[in-house]
Amino acid sequence: MNSAHRWPSPAAISAGGFTLLEIMVAIFIFALVITTIFGSFRAVFSSADAVGGDVALFESARTGLGRMATDLKGLVVSDYPRYTKPTFNDPKDPYRLVGDTTDVAGGSFGRLRFVSLAHLAVNGDSRQGVSRIVYYVSQRADESLVLRRADHLYPFPDFEESVDDPILCDNILALEFAYLGAEDETSDRWDSESADTDYATPRAIEIRLTVGTPSRPKPFTTRVSLHVHRKAAE
Repeated sequence: MNSAHRWPSPAAISAGGFTLLEIMVAIFIFALVITTIFGSFRAVFSSADAVGGDVALFESARTGLGRMATDLKGLVVSDYPRYTKPTFNDPKDPYRLVGDTTDVAGGSFGRLRFVSLAHLAVNGDSRQGVSRIVYYVSQRADESLVLRRADHLYPFPDFEESVDDPILCDNILALEFAYLGAEDETSDRWDSESADTDYATPRAIEIRLTVGTPSRPKPFTTRVSLHVHRKAAE
Protein backbone atom coordinates (compact mmCIF):
# COMPACT_ATOMS: atom_id res chain seq x y z
CA MET A 1 0.00 0.00 0.00
CA ASN A 2 1.31 3.34 -0.94
CA SER A 3 1.31 5.44 2.23
CA ALA A 4 2.67 8.63 0.60
CA HIS A 5 0.65 11.76 1.49
CA ARG A 6 -1.13 13.31 -1.49
CA TRP A 7 -1.99 17.07 -1.45
CA PRO A 8 -5.39 18.08 -2.85
CA SER A 9 -5.37 19.65 -6.26
CA PRO A 10 -6.37 23.38 -6.76
CA ALA A 11 -9.53 22.19 -8.45
CA ALA A 12 -10.46 20.19 -5.37
CA ILE A 13 -9.82 23.17 -3.10
CA SER A 14 -12.00 25.44 -5.29
CA ALA A 15 -14.77 22.88 -5.29
CA GLY A 16 -14.61 22.46 -1.52
CA GLY A 17 -14.85 26.22 -0.45
CA PHE A 18 -13.61 29.80 -0.87
CA THR A 19 -10.07 30.96 -0.65
CA LEU A 20 -9.08 33.80 1.70
CA LEU A 21 -8.58 36.11 -1.27
CA GLU A 22 -12.06 35.39 -2.58
CA ILE A 23 -13.58 36.09 0.82
CA MET A 24 -11.74 39.41 1.09
CA VAL A 25 -12.88 40.45 -2.40
CA ALA A 26 -16.47 39.54 -1.51
CA ILE A 27 -16.31 41.57 1.70
CA PHE A 28 -14.90 44.56 -0.21
CA ILE A 29 -17.67 44.40 -2.83
CA PHE A 30 -20.32 44.07 -0.10
CA ALA A 31 -18.92 47.07 1.78
CA LEU A 32 -18.86 49.08 -1.44
CA VAL A 33 -22.51 48.24 -2.19
CA ILE A 34 -23.62 49.07 1.38
CA THR A 35 -21.73 52.38 1.30
CA THR A 36 -23.41 53.30 -1.99
CA ILE A 37 -26.85 52.38 -0.66
CA PHE A 38 -26.44 54.38 2.56
CA GLY A 39 -25.04 57.30 0.59
CA SER A 40 -28.16 57.27 -1.55
CA PHE A 41 -30.36 57.18 1.55
CA ARG A 42 -28.50 60.14 3.04
CA ALA A 43 -28.99 62.12 -0.17
CA VAL A 44 -32.71 61.28 -0.22
CA PHE A 45 -33.23 62.22 3.41
CA SER A 46 -31.18 65.41 3.04
CA SER A 47 -33.31 66.40 0.05
CA ALA A 48 -36.45 65.60 2.01
CA ASP A 49 -35.27 67.75 4.93
CA ALA A 50 -34.48 70.61 2.55
CA VAL A 51 -37.90 70.32 0.90
CA GLY A 52 -39.57 70.21 4.30
CA GLY A 53 -37.65 73.31 5.37
CA ASP A 54 -38.62 75.12 2.17
CA VAL A 55 -42.29 74.27 2.75
CA ALA A 56 -42.13 75.63 6.30
CA LEU A 57 -40.46 78.82 5.07
CA PHE A 58 -43.05 79.21 2.33
CA GLU A 59 -45.93 78.81 4.79
CA SER A 60 -44.36 81.26 7.23
CA ALA A 61 -43.80 83.88 4.54
CA ARG A 62 -47.26 83.32 3.03
CA THR A 63 -48.92 83.72 6.43
CA GLY A 64 -46.95 86.87 7.18
CA LEU A 65 -47.68 88.49 3.83
CA GLY A 66 -51.35 87.53 4.13
CA ARG A 67 -51.59 89.24 7.51
CA MET A 68 -49.92 92.36 6.16
CA ALA A 69 -52.29 92.47 3.18
CA THR A 70 -55.30 92.16 5.50
CA ASP A 71 -54.01 94.96 7.73
CA LEU A 72 -53.37 97.28 4.79
CA LYS A 73 -56.79 96.66 3.27
CA GLY A 74 -58.24 98.02 6.50
CA LEU A 75 -56.23 101.25 6.19
CA VAL A 76 -57.68 104.37 7.82
CA VAL A 77 -56.52 107.87 6.77
CA SER A 78 -57.44 111.45 7.60
CA ASP A 79 -58.97 113.02 4.50
CA TYR A 80 -60.04 116.46 3.38
CA PRO A 81 -61.71 118.64 4.60
CA ARG A 82 -61.00 117.23 8.04
CA TYR A 83 -57.30 116.96 7.24
CA THR A 84 -55.24 120.12 6.86
CA LYS A 85 -51.62 120.46 5.95
CA PRO A 86 -49.54 120.77 9.10
CA THR A 87 -47.63 123.88 10.00
CA PHE A 88 -44.42 123.98 11.99
CA ASN A 89 -46.06 123.81 15.42
CA ASP A 90 -48.98 121.52 14.57
CA PRO A 91 -49.09 118.08 16.17
CA LYS A 92 -48.56 115.13 13.87
CA ASP A 93 -51.60 113.51 12.31
CA PRO A 94 -52.26 110.37 14.40
CA TYR A 95 -53.48 108.60 11.25
CA ARG A 96 -50.35 109.29 9.23
CA LEU A 97 -48.65 106.61 7.15
CA VAL A 98 -44.87 106.49 7.47
CA GLY A 99 -42.52 104.13 5.70
CA ASP A 100 -38.82 104.33 6.50
CA THR A 101 -35.87 102.04 7.23
CA THR A 102 -34.13 100.90 10.37
CA ASP A 103 -30.73 99.31 10.98
CA VAL A 104 -30.74 95.84 12.54
CA ALA A 105 -27.69 93.61 13.01
CA GLY A 106 -25.70 95.62 10.49
CA GLY A 107 -28.41 95.55 7.81
CA SER A 108 -31.09 97.98 6.66
CA PHE A 109 -34.71 96.82 6.80
CA GLY A 110 -37.99 98.46 5.92
CA ARG A 111 -40.38 99.65 8.63
CA LEU A 112 -43.99 100.69 8.12
CA ARG A 113 -46.54 102.33 10.42
CA PHE A 114 -50.17 103.12 9.64
CA VAL A 115 -53.65 102.98 11.17
CA SER A 116 -56.05 100.16 10.36
CA LEU A 117 -59.40 98.64 11.26
CA ALA A 118 -57.73 95.20 11.39
CA HIS A 119 -56.98 95.24 15.11
CA LEU A 120 -56.17 91.86 16.65
CA ALA A 121 -57.19 91.40 20.28
CA VAL A 122 -54.37 89.75 22.23
CA ASN A 123 -53.53 89.15 25.90
CA GLY A 124 -57.18 88.86 26.82
CA ASP A 125 -57.99 92.40 25.64
CA SER A 126 -61.26 92.10 23.70
CA ARG A 127 -61.63 95.79 22.85
CA GLN A 128 -62.14 96.78 19.24
CA GLY A 129 -61.45 99.94 17.25
CA VAL A 130 -58.85 101.55 15.04
CA SER A 131 -55.29 100.62 15.85
CA ARG A 132 -51.83 101.79 14.90
CA ILE A 133 -49.88 98.94 13.36
CA VAL A 134 -46.10 98.92 12.95
CA TYR A 135 -44.12 96.30 11.05
CA TYR A 136 -40.46 96.09 12.00
CA VAL A 137 -37.56 93.65 12.05
CA SER A 138 -35.83 92.81 15.32
CA GLN A 139 -33.08 90.45 16.47
CA ARG A 140 -33.73 87.65 18.94
CA ALA A 141 -31.35 86.32 21.58
CA ASP A 142 -30.18 83.59 19.19
CA GLU A 143 -29.26 86.38 16.70
CA SER A 144 -31.93 85.34 14.20
CA LEU A 145 -34.06 88.10 12.68
CA VAL A 146 -37.84 88.15 12.90
CA LEU A 147 -40.63 90.34 11.53
CA ARG A 148 -42.83 91.69 14.33
CA ARG A 149 -46.23 93.39 14.31
CA ALA A 150 -47.03 96.02 16.92
CA ASP A 151 -50.74 96.78 17.37
CA HIS A 152 -52.09 99.50 19.71
CA LEU A 153 -55.60 100.90 19.96
CA TYR A 154 -56.33 104.62 19.97
CA PRO A 155 -55.07 106.76 21.68
CA PHE A 156 -51.80 105.55 20.26
CA PRO A 157 -48.83 105.44 22.66
CA ASP A 158 -45.32 106.32 21.55
CA PHE A 159 -43.96 103.39 19.58
CA GLU A 160 -41.37 101.20 21.26
CA GLU A 161 -40.13 97.82 20.11
CA SER A 162 -41.16 94.99 22.41
CA VAL A 163 -40.49 91.26 22.63
CA ASP A 164 -44.21 90.95 23.40
CA ASP A 165 -45.10 92.04 19.87
CA PRO A 166 -46.23 88.96 17.90
CA ILE A 167 -43.88 87.52 15.27
CA LEU A 168 -45.27 87.45 11.74
CA CYS A 169 -42.33 85.63 10.18
CA ASP A 170 -38.88 84.42 11.22
CA ASN A 171 -35.55 83.78 9.47
CA ILE A 172 -35.70 87.22 7.87
CA LEU A 173 -32.98 88.11 5.37
CA ALA A 174 -34.52 91.24 3.81
CA LEU A 175 -37.65 93.37 4.07
CA GLU A 176 -38.39 96.21 1.68
CA PHE A 177 -41.45 98.33 0.95
CA ALA A 178 -42.06 100.15 -2.33
CA TYR A 179 -44.73 102.88 -2.30
CA LEU A 180 -46.64 103.72 -5.48
CA GLY A 181 -48.00 107.23 -5.92
CA ALA A 182 -50.83 108.62 -8.03
CA GLU A 183 -48.72 108.59 -11.22
CA ASP A 184 -47.32 105.12 -10.48
CA GLU A 185 -44.05 106.66 -9.35
CA THR A 186 -42.24 104.43 -6.89
CA SER A 187 -40.40 105.37 -3.71
CA ASP A 188 -38.73 103.33 -0.99
CA ARG A 189 -39.88 105.84 1.66
CA TRP A 190 -43.14 107.61 2.40
CA ASP A 191 -44.45 110.15 4.89
CA SER A 192 -48.02 111.33 4.47
CA GLU A 193 -47.18 114.37 6.62
CA SER A 194 -44.39 115.54 4.31
CA ALA A 195 -44.31 118.06 1.50
CA ASP A 196 -42.14 115.54 -0.38
CA THR A 197 -45.24 113.41 -0.92
CA ASP A 198 -47.58 116.40 -1.26
CA TYR A 199 -49.24 115.23 1.96
CA ALA A 200 -50.80 112.32 0.06
CA THR A 201 -50.94 108.63 0.89
CA PRO A 202 -49.76 105.97 -1.57
CA ARG A 203 -52.11 104.16 -3.93
CA ALA A 204 -50.45 100.80 -3.40
CA ILE A 205 -47.62 99.22 -1.44
CA GLU A 206 -45.35 96.47 -2.70
CA ILE A 207 -43.82 94.21 -0.05
CA ARG A 208 -40.59 92.37 -0.77
CA LEU A 209 -39.73 89.75 1.82
CA THR A 210 -36.75 87.38 1.77
CA VAL A 211 -36.49 84.53 4.27
CA GLY A 212 -34.29 81.47 4.77
CA THR A 213 -30.52 81.31 5.03
CA PRO A 214 -27.81 83.16 3.09
CA SER A 215 -27.10 79.95 1.17
CA ARG A 216 -30.81 79.27 0.48
CA PRO A 217 -32.66 82.60 0.28
CA LYS A 218 -36.35 82.54 -0.59
CA PRO A 219 -37.74 85.83 -1.94
CA PHE A 220 -41.46 86.65 -1.88
CA THR A 221 -43.25 89.69 -3.29
CA THR A 222 -46.81 90.93 -3.13
CA ARG A 223 -48.53 94.20 -4.03
CA VAL A 224 -51.45 95.55 -2.01
CA SER A 225 -53.75 98.13 -3.58
CA LEU A 226 -55.04 100.49 -0.91
CA HIS A 227 -58.82 100.93 -0.89
CA VAL A 228 -58.57 104.39 0.67
CA HIS A 229 -56.03 107.11 0.02
CA ARG A 230 -55.61 110.84 0.35
CA LYS A 231 -54.91 112.84 -2.77
CA ALA A 232 -52.07 115.30 -3.05
CA ALA A 233 -52.71 118.68 -1.48
CA GLU A 234 -53.55 121.46 -3.91
